[in-house]
Amino acid sequence: YTREGTAMSVSSQSDQGRRARSQTAVDETLLPPFVHQLDTKMKEYEREGDIEFPFEDTTGAGDENRMRGNWSSRTDSLLAIAGFTFGLGNISRFPFLVQQHGGAAFLIPFALCLFVATIPVFFLEVSLGQFSSVGAISVWKAVPLFKGIGISSVYLSCVLAIYLAVMESWTLFYLVESIGFSLPWSNCSNSWSGKNCSAPARIACHLNNGTLLLNGSCLSLVDGSVTDQGDLGSLLYFHKTVLMKSQSIEEFAPLNWYLGICLQITWVAVFLCLFQGVKSSGKVVYVVVVLPYIILAVLLVRLLTLDGSLTAVIHFMRPDFSVLTDIKVWGEAAIHAFYSLSCCTGGLITLSSYNRFHSNLLRDVWLIPLLDVICSISACVLTFSAIGFTCRLIGVSFDDFQLKDGVHLLFVFLSEALSQLPAAPLYAALFFLMLALIINSTLLFVVETVISSLCDHFAELLRKCRRHVLAVSCIVLSLLSLPFCSSAGLYWLTILDRYVLRWPLIILAFLEVTAMGWVYGVDNLLDNIKWMTGKYPPVYLFWKMLWKYVCPVVYMFILSFVWQEWEILSYETYSFPYWTSLVGWGLSLIPILIIIVAAIEELMGARGTFSQRWSSVLNPDDSWGPALAIHRAEHFPLQIPEARRLLITCEDDLPPSEKEWQESHGGLAAHSHENGFGGRISTDRMSHAATVASVPVFERETAI
Repeated sequence: YTREGTAMSVSSQSDQGRRARSQTAVDETLLPPFVHQLDTKMKEYEREGDIEFPFEDTTGAGDENRMRGNWSSRTDSLLAIAGFTFGLGNISRFPFLVQQHGGAAFLIPFALCLFVATIPVFFLEVSLGQFSSVGAISVWKAVPLFKGIGISSVYLSCVLAIYLAVMESWTLFYLVESIGFSLPWSNCSNSWSGKNCSAPARIACHLNNGTLLLNGSCLSLVDGSVTDQGDLGSLLYFHKTVLMKSQSIEEFAPLNWYLGICLQITWVAVFLCLFQGVKSSGKVVYVVVVLPYIILAVLLVRLLTLDGSLTAVIHFMRPDFSVLTDIKVWGEAAIHAFYSLSCCTGGLITLSSYNRFHSNLLRDVWLIPLLDVICSISACVLTFSAIGFTCRLIGVSFDDFQLKDGVHLLFVFLSEALSQLPAAPLYAALFFLMLALIINSTLLFVVETVISSLCDHFAELLRKCRRHVLAVSCIVLSLLSLPFCSSAGLYWLTILDRYVLRWPLIILAFLEVTAMGWVYGVDNLLDNIKWMTGKYPPVYLFWKMLWKYVCPVVYMFILSFVWQEWEILSYETYSFPYWTSLVGWGLSLIPILIIIVAAIEELMGARGTFSQRWSSVLNPDDSWGPALAIHRAEHFPLQIPEARRLLITCEDDLPPSEKEWQESHGGLAAHSHENGFGGRISTDRMSHAATVASVPVFERETAI
């Protein structure tokens, strides 16, 4: 191969032809860029098996990367990323923000923040994963000093897996309870109801200044207003039956064993779905990702046909553009936009690492966020339709209705609204099945992030026993999540949500764009994207400006806003004790400490003077680059043994004069220049003999 990629036909049986080739200068860019220890003699390549030289399946239906595997099709990859990004926040948080901050006008700051804060880091992580074909830890061979970012991502993924597993157990509990002739939270005639339980009929009667009779009719007595309407049956059911909620965080007993069983079912399902790696999870996504969208469409159609639903949607979506001058609205939009695509947890890097090297990731960068926005707006319409129906049922105006976000929206309000529909168990079962599948799709790939990161980082030790790593991880995470099924589980889950899964992700995003934009180099990153897709991203300079300047500033704004709006934790009327803040801050500081310790460890482990150590940890590792030799050979053909034998003659075939030159000069007179991987390599311009001497020996052609 020449530099232009054209083939050279040379007879391997002609000694004169081989000596003639030895006089031809070889282009420096053919030299591999990621090996600094250069040998003076090139060994003959010995085939060690199909896995060592996988040129047979680079196209077609087979795996391109036989050691790790690939998605069976582009649809598998697209659905996996869509399922990972579309999570609970789209349903439990976004409708609340739209209602509170100007209706449809809130979509303007949300879209802008999504464009300048989330899509760039989304693009960055997807491109890094596809280029390197490794997990969230090993990908930081690009900038070894920031290896701790990958380890912190795995830590946060473990915390997120625990959080999602507990939420999944709640959803499964509701799903099982929905299978019957009536919903247990639809009335107040239960042992857990108490005197303060208020069904919608009782609330409506009280609001009309009447008395609810035993036959269900309402008798109006006196004029006045009702200030205490008691608790909804769905709220009491959620607290007393599902959670068995205690009065304080210190009370751990009793443990709800029904939730514990649902939790173990969740982890068994995760193990079975990931048992065959991306081959099994790539098939599961057709159910756990596609089916929720179908159920969402069914529920939308049903709720939009109810009385008051369309009126409520129009009312709450009516834009109030005056909110655009409120800095708090922009802060809330930026925070939700950042969390909406699940960036900086390592999941995007992991999922894209199973893409084929030349997959068109440019389309995914725009398609996934667009799909996420559409689903978020659909969740708004679903919620506002339920509000309209509920307000019409109890006879209150839309402005008097107070909506809460989070678990209250999912397990209290929406479950209460669905319980008032005809055929309520059917629609409640569909709703909680949709929630269970949405949570499960995210949970699957969060756990896959942990498994792939460990197996790639400790490849020689763990890659051959991936299923054992999966089993041990599921067991450990299930044991860690079991205490959250106790009576104080809701309080501890709130700590994880408000501390560990909030601002540390923003710090990771800032460090990611700083490391790749200023240390690795935006030009190198864009060159890598061109290597994979055959072209630069549209508006080349625009992406450079985003990664280097805009994103770091935006992330600092988001972080400052989060800290400025920080409040002492509380749940309804209960205020968390002071020591819980210390626990929360301690857990949230662990990712920052990991980054610092890993940077010190990398710096101390490097060799040479202090300046040489800094240069070593700030430049890509020798093994950084595409995982497969055939892809490295697209820019560096000497990665292929056959090409090396054609282009470079061995030491034994050199003329005596060139051998004497090697011995007298003892190696290379080298200089450095930047290569396509973003690292630096040593080459020699002085003679062909030095070029021959610089050809390295590779133990594995496809080593990662």
